Amino acid sequence: MKKSLITLAIVAAVAVPMTVSAAEAKFFGYSQITAAVGKGAEGNDDADGLRFGADRIRLGYKIKQGNAWGKLQVDFMKAGSTEIIKDAVVGYKFSDAANVSAGIFKTPVGMDFNTSGKGLDIVQRGMEKKLVLERAAGLMVSGRNLSGFGYDVGVFNPTQRSSAVGFGDAGDAMAYAGRVMYDMGDSLHIEASYGTSTQDDTALAGAEDYTVFDVAAAYKLNAMTFKAEYILGSNVLGADGDDESVWYLHGGYAFNDTFEGVVRHYNATQDYANGDDFSLGNTYIGANIYLAEKNNARIQLNYVLASGDTDGADVYSGVATGYTDDIFLAQFQVGF
Repeated sequence: MKKSLITLAIVAAVAVPMTVSAAEAKFFGYSQITAAVGKGAEGNDDADGLRFGADRIRLGYKIKQGNAWGKLQVDFMKAGSTEIIKDAVVGYKFSDAANVSAGIFKTPVGMDFNTSGKGLDIVQRGMEKKLVLERAAGLMVSGRNLSGFGYDVGVFNPTQRSSAVGFGDAGDAMAYAGRVMYDMGDSLHIEASYGTSTQDDTALAGAEDYTVFDVAAAYKLNAMTFKAEYILGSNVLGADGDDESVWYLHGGYAFNDTFEGVVRHYNATQDYANGDDFSLGNTYIGANIYLAEKNNARIQLNYVLASGDTDGADVYSGVATGYTDDIFLAQFQVGF
């Protein structure tokens, strides 16, 4: 089964752009090879040596024919599971105000989450990622370039890929998400989003609908970049009154076309109905070294400082997990 999925993905990615000669097709892929030194995530004291690995091994294509378009993207790090399909989406652009998407793709909640994994400011996605609704199968209508404004509104299957959503059987559960944004050229971006993944009461007794709210902004001034985001997840894993929130502040400075320094601080808070109330901080201090244009060859180096509830009985135990001890992370990315 695993080999069949990989073979099918490769054949589809290669064959479609070759056989649809009238279409505009783009074949793409990238690999992210990692190294880490220090204790592992979530207080794993045994993983304190040098470890090599990979974050993403992606391959896919984008295709456009007239106003119709499509995208396929697979991640071979997920081979053997249904999550090997990252994006399988088709769409039609009626106008700037109405671009319709259908298939499997990212739900429109979260600024950093909706940034491509190829273009992240730090080595990996941060603590807010596990509170978003993640990818799901659904239908979405989007608008852009509307006097600076844009929007996304979608209906999806229940978002079972999300770490914050707990399910028995899906039943008649659904998910809904929407986002509004404003852009002032390339210098300023502001957005707010809201989503929910409902529960089928007959499938998981007593479970509550998970809801999530996110607000974020990014500002670029010459060589400087500033970002901020706040996300609040309510009824985490379907438990009434179990809430978690994450915020981060980010600053970057491009010394030249090759070297950028970055600092990002995360803070996660857990406020559960049973009285658990913890917080955890992760501060990333790093460098991005660009060896080619458009992130096609890049080295990222991050040192992560852990703070807050990290020791003994006070270890942070929320879904929005991070590092409970200091760690050094490195990534070498090559793509096309």
